[in-house]
Amino acid sequence: MATMTRTPQKFFNILEKELTTQREELRMRIDRHHMEVVRDREPDDEAAAAVENISRDMLAATLERERRTLREVESALVRMKKGEYGTCDSCGDAIAKARLDALPWARHCINCAEHALNPRSFRMAS
Repeated sequence: MATMTRTPQKFFNILEKELTTQREELRMRIDRHHMEVVRDREPDDEAAAAVENISRDMLAATLERERRTLREVESALVRMKKGEYGTCDSCGDAIAKARLDALPWARHCINCAEHALNPRSFRMAS
């Protein structure tokens, strides 16, 4: 597995630009969703009120997911600036380029991420 320190600077530049763009898009969506959550509407009847409540709950969940993603994107940009991007927070190994292509803000290599999700099966396999 190639280490991220050997990865061409071009990869980082492209990735940093993509993450920056994604950060701005997330900020705009979060602002728009936040306005929709706090908007006060008067439903016409109980069914409309129920639909409104469900819609508001779903929107709040989407807003929270986008906030978490924004924090991860911002963290990845900070790690890039510090020269720590592409290194697993848990084991210190390089994170595979394929994983970073799929999840540019990944903090953990695939093995550590799998272990975090299912620690019991990881111990059995070791």
